[in-house]
Amino acid sequence: MDYKIMHKDKVVALVSGNRFTEIIIKSLCPVCLLANESTDFWLANRSIDTRRSHSRKLFKALRLRTPDDIEQVIDIGHGISITDNWWIQKADEELDYTSLKQYNEEIADIALYGSSASNSGNTKGYRELGTVGSYEKAWRYIDGNWYMFKHGNTQELISEYYSYQFLKAIGADVAEYEIKHSASSETGITTTFIISKDFTDNAEVDFEPFCNYYTDHDEPEYIIPRLDEKLVKPYVMMVFYDALLHNDDRHNQNAGVLRDSTTGEIIGLAPCFDYNLGLISTGVPRIDSVKGNVFTDSFLSNEVCCKVLKSELPDRETIIGSITKAEIETKAAFPNVSPNYDLIKDYIIRTYDYLASAI
Repeated sequence: MDYKIMHKDKVVALVSGNRFTEIIIKSLCPVCLLANESTDFWLANRSIDTRRSHSRKLFKALRLRTPDDIEQVIDIGHGISITDNWWIQKADEELDYTSLKQYNEEIADIALYGSSASNSGNTKGYRELGTVGSYEKAWRYIDGNWYMFKHGNTQELISEYYSYQFLKAIGADVAEYEIKHSASSETGITTTFIISKDFTDNAEVDFEPFCNYYTDHDEPEYIIPRLDEKLVKPYVMMVFYDALLHNDDRHNQNAGVLRDSTTGEIIGLAPCFDYNLGLISTGVPRIDSVKGNVFTDSFLSNEVCCKVLKSELPDRETIIGSITKAEIETKAAFPNVSPNYDLIKDYIIRTYDYLASAI
């Protein structure tokens, strides 16, 4: 099949099979395509995780036989993502991008819950196939903005929300999060979601993940030499915050850059997001006061990381103040849960002290 890679209503490249035949607007192309990666690679990194149990129900609702059928995925989902303006259509199609990205609450319900109360069979609009990640989640359109709703267990929700409040208090560039407790009128069961506001502001800018630039190489020593100079400091600080928050899930789909949606120019690093597997989510966060841990080892082994942190290191009182603020806000969001906040505080301070002493 022959396809057109689109950016909003512009054709930016032509494809035959899974390879490019012509670049039309280079500045607006996804970077990985310019590096001769196949369209299969690009689409795979903007497609729903088939391990999510609700994805199978979504496929059934969309009459999608198998997620491995690329032609079907293109026909039904068109490679659309909420946080950028790229998509794909057949060479002989003239589809309306705006209508393809309209909110469909029924589809969002199926992606999030596995079913929808309306059960109308309406499949028009955004079909959630571009909502990546391994957790049950969906985008919802509320009062003119897109919000990501995501499931998680209590430890994961607390870890992500605490991390957000800590980073917000310290002045980091971080995606906005809130907690929502929602009671079902049908089952009477209350479900807790963590909700994140779309930091691209309805794709006013394009978020392009690091996987488009660095494939699966997510080590600082690989990424830093290849970064645009203006991205080095915010990237290093993100790695520093990951160490403080015991976040070992910083893969190349949950970090990336923001690009101007008119010129394609890189504006800056995307805000920090996705901390549900940090802190207490997988047990007790640990650091040896003498040897450090895997986070500090990785950070301190890189000369650029050490150099940046030496000039940008927050003072200890700022760290303690941010911990206090995060604890207050998290207790307010989870009034009926009593995790060991001292455990979190101790880990963050000891990790900070270790890194501060080492540099």
